[in-house]
Amino acid sequence: MFIRKEGLPFIGISALISIILFVTPVSVLGLIPLIFVTWFFRDPYRTIPKGDGLILSPADGTILEVTGTTEEKVGSCTKVSIFMSVFNVHVNRSPVDGTIIAKHYQPGKFHMANLGKKTEANERMILYIKNDMGIFRLDQVAGLVARRIICWPEVGDQLQAGQKIGLIRFGSLLECYIPDSITVVARQKDRTSAGQTILGRS
Repeated sequence: MFIRKEGLPFIGISALISIILFVTPVSVLGLIPLIFVTWFFRDPYRTIPKGDGLILSPADGTILEVTGTTEEKVGSCTKVSIFMSVFNVHVNRSPVDGTIIAKHYQPGKFHMANLGKKTEANERMILYIKNDMGIFRLDQVAGLVARRIICWPEVGDQLQAGQKIGLIRFGSLLECYIPDSITVVARQKDRTSAGQTILGRS
């Protein structure tokens, strides 16, 4: 179990609050934010399943919807939306092996990330990943509390399925657009683990 360095400023602030409250009658309450913030930025080790044609979950959370749609670059596809609450691990991972062919930041609103279609206007980072199976789109979507999207890879980078690609701070949504050539096995309300749960197979 690791703690993401991106969380160190927040952990430091929480620690300062704990120190200040230590000399008061409610000193024990000061440990609550420190423990929660440290736990939020946890980055547990994951064993990535091996096998050709596997599409892995990019996030820990609960699947909100699995629906057929059409996307400009992906074509006819299935959209799988995964909601991450503040209690989930927030490190995001690549669903497939492939090359990043496009990366777009889209400014927007901060609607609650579990309200489905309302999140279409939300701030997001969009990645397009290409491999022999086709083109996949992955959106990191900000929510009501999530105001900071972190995405490390750039256009031209080669990704491995299950590789860490970023995180979103404090509750958010991942949307994965999977080409119709893939058999999607994910179902609404399924719980997922990033880099481990299989969303589909070619």
